[in-house]
Amino acid sequence: MNFAYVHLILNHLPIVGIPIALSLLSFGMFKRNAGIQRSSLFILAVVAAFSLPIYFTGEPAEHVVEHLPGVAKSFIESHEDAALYSLVLSLATGALAFVALFFQNDPKRSRIINICVVLTGAIAMASLGYTASLGGQIRHSEFRSADASVSSEAGSPSSSEANEDHD
Repeated sequence: MNFAYVHLILNHLPIVGIPIALSLLSFGMFKRNAGIQRSSLFILAVVAAFSLPIYFTGEPAEHVVEHLPGVAKSFIESHEDAALYSLVLSLATGALAFVALFFQNDPKRSRIINICVVLTGAIAMASLGYTASLGGQIRHSEFRSADASVSSEAGSPSSSEANEDHD
């Protein structure tokens, strides 16, 4: 098992976990169920904490895949830049969720903080989705736009070689 594998396994946690936890939090707020709200806030804090190992396994994962055929440095760099924003937004969501846990006995403050958690989490979800899309383009050419090409230095065959393979 290498860092690329660990990175790929862990990166699904916030992508799936944050929307589920935000849905539960919204449902708990709608039903005024403090137990559901506390549970979802705890889940958000834990899921957000996983953003750290995901981010820090990204660089070692890059070293594993950067010289593979069909991988271009530009795809990795775009993903890496977006990942920093996703990290910050995920951690902000988790930190707000953690703070919100301490205000659950104060209904007025709790509602305001929970709304902030939902809004921050929604922005984090969008950022995570974008970052995941960029990450998918690193190894999955079917996710790339038609005009996105991989340079020959990354090991992609030239168009004449590609045509010969299909004859």
